[in-house]
Amino acid sequence: MKPIRYGPFARAADWYQGWRDGRSGIPPRPRTRGHRVTTAHREVLIRRAQDAFDHEYLRMETLLFGAGQTMVGAEARKRGSLAMLRRAEAESAALGRELTPEELGRRRTGEKAADPRIVADRRKREQHKRRTGVLTMIRDIHREVTDAEVQLARAGREATVQREVAYARVRRIHEHTHRRLAAYRRRLVRSHPDGPWVNQVLGVLDPEIPQWALPEHDGPGHERAEVDYPPPPPRSVEVIMLVPVTVFGSKVPPSDVLVEGYDVSERHFRIERAGQGLRLRHLGHGRELYVDGRAVRSATLRPGDSFDFDRFRYRVSEDATHLLVTRLGPAGLIVHGLSDETGRLTRMSFVQRTGTVVAILGPSGAGKSSLFGALTRELSTEAGGSLYFAGLDLNRHAEQVRSMLGFVPQDDSLHTTLTVRRLLRYSDRLRSTGPRHKGDRERHIEEICSWLGLTKHLDSLVANLSGGQRKRVSIGLELLSDPTLLMLDEPTSGLDSHMDREVMKLLRRYAHAGERTVITVTHSNEHLNLADATLVVGSRGRPVYFGAPSGECEALQAASYADLMATLAKQPDEPGGEVATALAGAYQAGPEVAEAAREAGLAAREPDERANRIRRPHAAVVAARQVPVLIARQWALVLSHGQRKNRAERGFLDRLRTVMVAASPMLIAAVTAVLAALVTGPDGLGPAEPGAPRESGPMVLSLLTTLAVLSGQALTYSNVVSEFAIVRREYRTGMKPSALLLANWSVYAVLAVAQAAIVTVVFTRLKPGPVHGLSIPPTWQLFVTLALLSVTAMSLGLLISVHARKLEQAVAWTTAASIAQIAFNGVTSDMSGDRLLQVLGMLMPTRWGLGAAASATDLRAVAPTTAYHDAIWSHTTGQYAFNMSMLAVLTLLFFVLAVVRLGRRLRPRQRISRRWWTGWRRSP
Repeated sequence: MKPIRYGPFARAADWYQGWRDGRSGIPPRPRTRGHRVTTAHREVLIRRAQDAFDHEYLRMETLLFGAGQTMVGAEARKRGSLAMLRRAEAESAALGRELTPEELGRRRTGEKAADPRIVADRRKREQHKRRTGVLTMIRDIHREVTDAEVQLARAGREATVQREVAYARVRRIHEHTHRRLAAYRRRLVRSHPDGPWVNQVLGVLDPEIPQWALPEHDGPGHERAEVDYPPPPPRSVEVIMLVPVTVFGSKVPPSDVLVEGYDVSERHFRIERAGQGLRLRHLGHGRELYVDGRAVRSATLRPGDSFDFDRFRYRVSEDATHLLVTRLGPAGLIVHGLSDETGRLTRMSFVQRTGTVVAILGPSGAGKSSLFGALTRELSTEAGGSLYFAGLDLNRHAEQVRSMLGFVPQDDSLHTTLTVRRLLRYSDRLRSTGPRHKGDRERHIEEICSWLGLTKHLDSLVANLSGGQRKRVSIGLELLSDPTLLMLDEPTSGLDSHMDREVMKLLRRYAHAGERTVITVTHSNEHLNLADATLVVGSRGRPVYFGAPSGECEALQAASYADLMATLAKQPDEPGGEVATALAGAYQAGPEVAEAAREAGLAAREPDERANRIRRPHAAVVAARQVPVLIARQWALVLSHGQRKNRAERGFLDRLRTVMVAASPMLIAAVTAVLAALVTGPDGLGPAEPGAPRESGPMVLSLLTTLAVLSGQALTYSNVVSEFAIVRREYRTGMKPSALLLANWSVYAVLAVAQAAIVTVVFTRLKPGPVHGLSIPPTWQLFVTLALLSVTAMSLGLLISVHARKLEQAVAWTTAASIAQIAFNGVTSDMSGDRLLQVLGMLMPTRWGLGAAASATDLRAVAPTTAYHDAIWSHTTGQYAFNMSMLAVLTLLFFVLAVVRLGRRLRPRQRISRRWWTGWRRSP
């Protein structure tokens, strides 16, 4: 605030303050210029604060008036729709009865000569048609009632949020004013002769928070009022009449019933009559069907059974003539007494409603992200507790709930050499297994980017985006599948205040736009007012607060967030840890835990529906659909390796550099082949001078096979380990490890074969090639041998990349593997008479690769003095085929081990129960 110059206004304010002090009994103050200026400052601050309070009140009343008008209109719509619904249901009940013989025999114009059975069939069809029309009208009315209830709930939630915002702004104004007043009071105390008395008299909190901004409380002391969440709208019921074969899909026709949603095919699934029940059959593409939480391809449903698709539950009627459709679960997320054996979660309990954003706060290492691990089933929660989402128990419906989740990790985990458009396109193709027109896919991606504010950056490389833009791309990857529960692990980490606010606004818009639930972990408390509630956890994942944002410090009696985090970070056995333990104990005795227990009990009462004769989808079918997408993306990554500029900004040198980087494996193979030719003798692998044996053959084959092994391993040893965060993220969305490794293997196998071809061509151009062959020309046989050896070495590099947890480990293991293969190739040392060396060499690709090359070129005959008498070097077709078969077996072995290892790394570890282990040890 600008200082007020001393003048008539200051003198008047000084006189007024003196009059007030005289009435209060304060001794006269010394009339100094500094004292009068301080008094004037104080009066102006008080008046400005009171004006700000009035402004906030008027602003809040204006917004609440608009929300009230919306609620009045929605209530009127709801009443009108309910009246129409009652009339339509009465008409449906009247049409549902059986026709009397008189009604069946009633003839219309032109039916006098018609057969009575034909007339009766016509009357039945007419009644069925009228009843179908009435049921369709009932379904539309139910939808209107639901829309009105959602609008009512949204308006009520908006009113609650506006009140909370106004209360928070008033508290901030009040706090700021009194900080300034405290500074002025210190100046006044120093200038007054009786400072302690003045300090005591002026210690009154003036201005006070107005009554309209005070939270409701019982008894002395102000406590935060609990957030008044509007009750969720009741689940409306939609009726679908069934014909002998009813097809559900995204377009009518060819389908009979329209089903909207992400990844829905034109003909998605069908229901046909089968005896007294129904037969449910998935038509092969798109989102899965779930019976009792398990994805199925087909199932037989009896009357009363149900199945789930997208966000709806379809229940078969008692007479199996129609389906009753309801939305899944009114409550979004129910957590009650959740704990794990590692101590990262301790009796976690809260209830989060749909359409809300919850921010999780807590000190570092407190287990804030452990809740996400429990939801994705990466953290075992066998220690106790229950976890429900949309009314589904995660212990029974983990597979179904996983399809409804979206998880944005703290690290962006993106392929930075691709453009935003291509990145989203590949991700959408990978997630949506159903056939989709290219135009529909592009339209869907553009809608997501428009909603995220990324339209201008669609054709920009991800590497050239700012931190906030890259974070929005990371969020957009999850929004492609429209998840019902969106989880974000510190989405604002590393962003400035402006981008922090934009991300929180984005999450708020997404949650309020539909029946979605958003939960985010954050360390920033600057824009918590944009969340609907906050969950504060202490060490070992103990909850201490769940309620309105910006009320944590007041409720937990902390002076600031820093002090609160310092208190909660202490372990129970540390000095000062009893405070956090007491807060956790108070939370367990509070209303939040009681509400979670009540909601968990209601969710547990849902009937356990099971269907008989269930056929589940085969994982190989899902992987087969993903392989072409992953192959196309891997080729794009290989070709875009080294790109730094956007397409419009690239010049000739940039394009040349990109081509050189992409072709670097081929160039390296050519250069090393030239070096191998230079260090070998003039005969190479060709015929020697007459009468002189060719003794350089073993060294030539050793060089060529070693070159094939090193180049093959170099292709893949860093493939998975450098992108493991991306692999883990895609695994959460349904990507199969076998599909990923098969796609990578296919791409790099082509590159390995190309390298072998370059090595063969370059070497045979510079030095003579082999002259001995078996079933095919010698040069072609050398190429086939080196190609298969390079593919086997590439498979070994892929296995190393899957096992290594860091790139440094992969480099060390690749170096050790290369040295071992050179040592056991059969040329470095004589392995023909040592059984131990032969056993160890069986696992080395270069052992069988060099053996196949020696067998094909008849190495023992052309180099009798330098070639060892190794059995696998025999110049026979059978031995050559055996050596090549061993290379193929090693290739398959390395690939299978890589798939198994990657699957184990991605799947959550099943911890052995301590009680079971103790009992096993004590058993005789």
